[in-house]
Amino acid sequence: MKIFTAVLGTGVPCTYIWLSIFYGLFHAWTNFWGEVTRFADRRFYSDWWNAGDLAEYWRKWNYPIHNWLVRHCYYPLIRRGLPSEIAQLLTFLVSAIFHEYIIIGIFRVCNLFAFTLMAANVPLI
Repeated sequence: MKIFTAVLGTGVPCTYIWLSIFYGLFHAWTNFWGEVTRFADRRFYSDWWNAGDLAEYWRKWNYPIHNWLVRHCYYPLIRRGLPSEIAQLLTFLVSAIFHEYIIIGIFRVCNLFAFTLMAANVPLI
C-alpha cells in the first residue's frame, strides 16, 4: 500500500514536470529556432492530447518525424507493392529501432528497452 501511495504522490508532480519539459522543448525551443532560421513550417506537433486512439496519437505527437517516416519509409514500401498494414508495421518498427538507437547513444546501454516499449504498441494500433 505504501508503494501505491508513493506512486500516486509522485504522479502529479511528474506530470507537471513532463508538461513543462514538453512545452519548453517542443514548443518554445523549436519555435524559437524556427523564428531565428525563418523556417516556414512550424508545425512540430498537432493536438495529440485530443487523440481518439493510439494510432492517431502517434500521428500527431511528433509531426516532423511522422512526415519523414511516411515520406521515406511508408510510401516507398507501398510503391514496392506491400500491403498497407505491412508497410505501416515496418515503418513503425523503423521508428522503434531509431528510438532504441537514441537511447543507446544517450545512456551507452543496449537493453532494447525503447524498442520493446515501442513494439508493444503495435497490437494496440
